[in-house]
Amino acid sequence: MWSLVRLRGWVRRWRDRGSDEYIRWLLSVHGGFLAPGNLRAFEHAVRHMPDGGAVVEIGSFLGLSTNLLVYLVLKHRRPHPVFSCDPWAFEEAEKPIGGFFHAGGKAFRDYARQVFLLNAATFSAERKPFTIEARSDRFLELWTQGAEAEDVFGRTARLGGPVTFAYVDGAHAHEIVKADVAGLDRHLMPGGFLLLDDSADGAGFDGVTRVAVDLTRDPAYELVFKSPNYFFRKR
Repeated sequence: MWSLVRLRGWVRRWRDRGSDEYIRWLLSVHGGFLAPGNLRAFEHAVRHMPDGGAVVEIGSFLGLSTNLLVYLVLKHRRPHPVFSCDPWAFEEAEKPIGGFFHAGGKAFRDYARQVFLLNAATFSAERKPFTIEARSDRFLELWTQGAEAEDVFGRTARLGGPVTFAYVDGAHAHEIVKADVAGLDRHLMPGGFLLLDDSADGAGFDGVTRVAVDLTRDPAYELVFKSPNYFFRKR
């Protein structure tokens, strides 16, 4: 998890890089967590991802990354639909935070889900994402089956087909991240991109970092850069 001081430093550096006005504004008003270095990977992936296929996000929380992905797809006039999944069930929430607030309870789950709905409907109104309320294993199972599923906006979405950019930001346990990457790999197009959130060396999420380091040894993938999270292109 990024500290507020570190996050502000990243945001200042991103602003200095000349990020557009809308992204600067959205980062200042939208709740949620995002390593700002991920924006560099988002921008690169959306600009260079192959034609056809879908953008797929594992883990949405309050929708900050989802809305940024939708915006970048629209900004660069890419036709790719954006899909995401989240069960809104939170890790390491068994004990009250600071002995005060229970983030594992129904109240916070309902809050996060409703805020996501409001954020997506507000900031991605032109092209809302197809967001499925499900754990990543179930979502990827439905994707492989080419199944229809109802999204959180009450629409029927047809899942399946090639994936051109995958952003993995779900549960952080090693076996879950490994399974997410394996499930996405079946569908990720040659030339498609994969970004693993919280994979940076020394970030404290060793399970995610282990998966990322293993991918650097996989001849099917090339490491594009670390920002500081690992960002890959499928050969």
